[in-house]
Amino acid sequence: MADAGAELLKSGAETARVEDTMMRLARAYGQSVEVVVFPTALFVQAADGRTLLRRVQERNVNLAVIAAVNQLSRRVASEPLPPAELARGLAEAARAETYRPGRVILAGGAAAAFMAPLVGGRGPDLVPAFLAGVLALAVRNGLQARGLRSSLAVLAAALLASLPALAVAAWAPPGVAFHPGSILTAGMMVLVPGVLMTTAVRDGIAGDLLASAGKILESLLIAGAVAAGAALALALYLKAGGRWP
Repeated sequence: MADAGAELLKSGAETARVEDTMMRLARAYGQSVEVVVFPTALFVQAADGRTLLRRVQERNVNLAVIAAVNQLSRRVASEPLPPAELARGLAEAARAETYRPGRVILAGGAAAAFMAPLVGGRGPDLVPAFLAGVLALAVRNGLQARGLRSSLAVLAAALLASLPALAVAAWAPPGVAFHPGSILTAGMMVLVPGVLMTTAVRDGIAGDLLASAGKILESLLIAGAVAAGAALALALYLKAGGRWP
């Protein structure tokens, strides 16, 4: 039960979903428990007073894991599984992955390319915007996989994802109308924590105000890291004598 809740919390599930899943599993095995979930920890207290605390320090967004754990919990609610089989099911759910990392990075590049026209870009801006999106996700995901904190990984990703826009501003060939600002904005958009913001709002609507406030603060820190990374790259470029349209 605690393992299922921890996996959901690590994968970005809202607080109400984590608590409901844990309670559902406890009832399936005839246990009476109280569950309290925070953004970085969960508490379980049994009827006899025994208490379990589980810390969750690594968090990301993986909807495939959330869907797999939800499906497993509903299966257990209708027909309880042996504990060993439940543990195997949770282990498989924790490894659930909808797309391979390379495909996620390419999709991020495509998203940035299609975002460019929405922020004032034109046809020539699609390729550098695609490169900016690829750089953003490749750097962020690579640094997070090596244990770097989310906001620092995002700052580094935003810094390096600014390079295509700066390169276009510095070395655009004559006669080609590039829009460096649109390229820069499109590359940053793939780093914006949209799912985290949505989860924070859902937590607030459900009445989990502490979790909602914590996730809003985390999303603001990530958004600030995106802005700081892009601003730092642009400031260094301008200080070095670069031109910006």
